[in-house]
Formats: sequence, structure tokens, C-alpha cells
Amino acid sequence: MGVLFGKEPGEKIADPYFGGAGPDRNACTNCGECMTGCRHNAKNTLVKNYLHLAEQNGAEIHPLTTVVSVKPLPGGGYAIETRRTNKRFRRHKVITAEQVVFSASTMGTQKLLHRMKDQGVLPKVSDRLGLLTRTNSEALLGAIADGKDVDYSEGVAITSSFHPDEYTHIEPCRYGRGSNAMSLMQTVLTDGSKPEKRWKTWLKEMWNQKRNIFKLYDLRHWSERTVIALVMQTHDNSITTYTKRNWLGRKVLTSRQGHGAPNPAFIEPGHVAVQRMAEHMGGTPGGSIGEPFNVPLTAHFMGGACIGDSPETGVIDPYHRLYGYEGLHVIDGSSISANLGVNPSLTITAQAERAMALWPNRGETDTRPALGEEYRAVEPIAPKNPVVPDDAPRGPAAADRRRQLREGSGAPARTTRWTTCVPASPLSSTSCDSTTSTSTRPRRDQVSSLTSTSPPPARDATRAA
Repeated sequence: MGVLFGKEPGEKIADPYFGGAGPDRNACTNCGECMTGCRHNAKNTLVKNYLHLAEQNGAEIHPLTTVVSVKPLPGGGYAIETRRTNKRFRRHKVITAEQVVFSASTMGTQKLLHRMKDQGVLPKVSDRLGLLTRTNSEALLGAIADGKDVDYSEGVAITSSFHPDEYTHIEPCRYGRGSNAMSLMQTVLTDGSKPEKRWKTWLKEMWNQKRNIFKLYDLRHWSERTVIALVMQTHDNSITTYTKRNWLGRKVLTSRQGHGAPNPAFIEPGHVAVQRMAEHMGGTPGGSIGEPFNVPLTAHFMGGACIGDSPETGVIDPYHRLYGYEGLHVIDGSSISANLGVNPSLTITAQAERAMALWPNRGETDTRPALGEEYRAVEPIAPKNPVVPDDAPRGPAAADRRRQLREGSGAPARTTRWTTCVPASPLSSTSCDSTTSTSTRPRRDQVSSLTSTSPPPARDATRAA
């Protein structure tokens, strides 16, 4: 979760990560609001690491900005058409850039790329777009205590997990006090192993639980009484996203079953787990409202713009460059090609750090093969002007390594290059957990412009590469 603890809840702490280059923090108050947006300056979100360091060293950030189009310019580079996220009918603005990174979360990036391909703006985008879209093979289940004399909302949102079998991973999750709207998405737990249609099983269970219905849909105390079980699996299943016209004639993103086994609508180990949770809590197990109709929910939508060795096998190359277009890159969850069975944040961070580490410093030769050429391993590029000082608390080995790099005796394991970051929709602002990290090293000489989407400050979240 990237939460900072101190001697006292809420205690102010000088920058604990970046040797004074980062902002001051506050210690966790155990409010349980980590996933809905830490309001207490205790979570290591992007606005306090990557974005803070980038902005302090020359990057320009455009909050509440939605990108509606990315068009190639005749002389090279791209025109990025944007609008105010919260003022749809305001006049659009245009930003130009030689390099553009699509980093809008899987949903935002896919929507924009599909739209640009459909409209003929980026017609050379690979036909593999949308294939191998993953849901992490997930289900959202839970248990709610019968009484109101408990408070499960206190503490960090996720503090543990367990593996009931080799394919399944379950994380108990809590929501902060007052975050009760999710109760409207729950229903009674519905067994999917019976031969009869599942919606019939659901109706029978609703009837059996009729006396408890108002307890289940508690819009005042749900977060205090409930523990969510996020069930994730590593099975090879996927969906394929594509666009079709709705009844208004507008093209919208939809999906069909893709490569691999069908996405599971019933995960038995998860159902067993929440039944045991409910027994322990003295409560009732529950599932999500889509389950009776075999429509599971996912918290981790990813893939659909995966890496391949050619446009026939992938949307981007091994360096995250978009096939068909020099200067376009995809660096977010849409490049993940498999169900991870865990939160994908660190995987996305690792891929982003690797991709950025291979970019040349401004004015230097690009050592990567040309777009479309055969892959070959290249050495990461040492930064000329790292933002994070050598004495940052990352261990003596890391400090020695940074000194070696400056002296030309090696290459960095992980570095970060900042360039234009293009959010595709307001949804991108809800994906703050996807790339949080404390190991960033943005470089002053590599900063150009940074376009990002952020929600209102109270939510304390944003999204960028």
C-alpha cells in the first residue's frame, strides 16, 4: 500500500525517501481510506514521488485534462488535442510533442487507441489491439457482520493475503468509515456449482435471506461491518475488447471471450473462504451483483496492448514503442500480457522503469534498435543529472552504484525518463496505485512536458508513467 508509519498517528515526518528532494509526509492514522484516496498525506502516491520530483525539476503537469485525439503532424511529432475533464464543452486545446506516452490505465489507453484506429487517425495501430485483455481472473466477494458493535474500517486497507491453492490468491480488504456506496454492488452469495441456472439459485437465496436484506444494504455502517475478499487467479483466460455502435450510433468499447479458458464466473476457493470469514465474524457471506448472471467484477483490468516481436504478434515492441508510429509509446497496465494473480502495481512500475531506463539522455544517440527491427538487449542509460541525491535512504550498495554510474563504470539497474504522458480519459485518475514507487530517478536533462489527469485534491490521486 505504500503507507508511512510513525511514532504517533498523523505525526509530520521530513521526506523519508528521497534525501530531502521529496515532500514532507505524515504518519498513517489507520483510517482505512487507502484505496479511496488517502487524505492524510501518509500514502506514497504519485503526487508525492514521480510527479512531485518531475514537477520540481521542470515538468509541466495539466490536471483535470482529458486527451481526445493524438494526430501525427506532417513534419514529425504529434498534436495532442485535450479538453477540460470537468468542462466537456469548453474549447479544446492542443499540445505538440515529439514523443508521446500513452499511460492512462488500461481502460483509458485502450479507449483512445481504439478510437484513433477506428477514425483513421492512427490506422497503422496493430490489429492485435484489444487481444489478451486480462481481468486478473478475479471475483469480489466478502462478509458482513450481523451486528453494529464492530469496526473493521480501522487500519490499513490491505495488510495480508493468503493462497488457498496454487492458482488462487485472496486479499482481505477494508474501506474507511463512510465509504458505503459499494454496498449497492453486493448481494447474497450465490453457488455456481449447481446444475440449475444461477439466477434461479440467487432468487432462492434472496428469499431465504429476506429478513437480513436491510442488514446487507446498510448505507450508514457497511464499511465498518464488512471485509471484502479480493480473489485473484493466475489461470490463462482473457477477453478481447473491440468497439461497436450503441443504440445512439456511437462507438463504445465492449468485449467478448478471448484466448484461453472462459473467464470464471464462479471461483469455488473464494466462496469457501468468505463463508469461513462470515462464520468467524458472526455474519453473512456475500458476492457481487453480477455473479448471479455470470458477470464477475474485477479490480484489475489490464492488457490489450501487449508486447510482441512484430505488429502481427503485439501492439508494442519490447521497448514499449507503438508499432507503426515513431514517437508513440504505451507504458501502463495495458502492456501486461498475463493474469498475475496479484495487484499489478509493482509489475507496471518495473516495466515503466525498464522502458524509461533505455531512453537516451537528451541529445545522445538512441542505442535501441530501430522500430520494427529484431530485439536485442541494450544497456540502461546512466542519468546526467539525477534528481534524487546519493545520500537518499536506499542503502550503501545503491549509493555506491550511483557513484559508479557517474564515473562511467556501469549502468543503472533502474532509472526513469520523463516525457509527454497522455491520459485518455477521466478514468485514468482512479488508477493511482498502478505505478507508485520509491525508487524513481527522474533526470533534469530529460524532462520535456508532462500531461496528466488528476481528480480533485481531496482524493489525492493521479496517474502518469
